[in-house]
Amino acid sequence: MNTNLCEPTVELVKTACDKFDHENDVVEGALSELFAMFPANTDIRHVLLKVVTLNRLYSTQIFAVMDVAIHIHSNASNIDVALASGLPEIVDKIARVTIQGKERSFFSFATKYCSWHNPESYPIYDSHVDKYLRKLQKRKPFASFFKRNADIRVYPVFRKVMVAFRDFYDLGSFSFKDLDKFLWLYGGESPVEKTDQPAAGVDISLTP
Repeated sequence: MNTNLCEPTVELVKTACDKFDHENDVVEGALSELFAMFPANTDIRHVLLKVVTLNRLYSTQIFAVMDVAIHIHSNASNIDVALASGLPEIVDKIARVTIQGKERSFFSFATKYCSWHNPESYPIYDSHVDKYLRKLQKRKPFASFFKRNADIRVYPVFRKVMVAFRDFYDLGSFSFKDLDKFLWLYGGESPVEKTDQPAAGVDISLTP
C-alpha cells in the first residue's frame, strides 16, 4: 500500500491508464483475445483455458483450477445470461466453489473472471483495493452507506461502493476498467492479488 494516499483526479486516472496500457500490453492483449475467442462458458475446455490463463497471468494462486472450471461450466447457462446482463450477484455465485466437501471462496478471482467477460459492468476487487477504498472513505467519506465494518466482499455492495467512488470524484467519463487501472497503481501493487483471501469462517487453503 502506498504511504501517501492519492485522491483520484481525472488527470491522475488518465496517467494511470496510459502507464498501465504501456506496461501490460502483452498480458492484457493475450487475455482480451482469449476471452473474445471463447465468450461462452458452455464448453469445459474453453472454461478451463480461461481459468488457467487468468489464474496464471493474474497470479490468483488457485491450485484447484479444474474444480473451479467444472463449477463454472456446471452453471454455464445462468452465468452466461448474468454476465451478458451485468448482474452483480453472479460474482458471488462463481466465487463459492465446493471442493472436497468444503465451500471455498475465490472472490477476487471471480471479480476478475467476470470483468474479462464484461469489463463495463464488473470492477475488480482485491485486498489492496479494499484497503485503499477504506482509507479514502475514512479521510473523506464518499459513500454514506460505506460504514467502517462494512463487508464489501459481497459483490453488489462492492459494486455500489465503486459507483459511489466514481460519482463522488467526478470520474463518470471513465469505465470500471479504467478505474481498475488507476487502483492497480494507487491502490496497491496491481489488480493481480497475491492470493485470494478467505471470507470469514471459510478456509481456502488447498494442497497443490
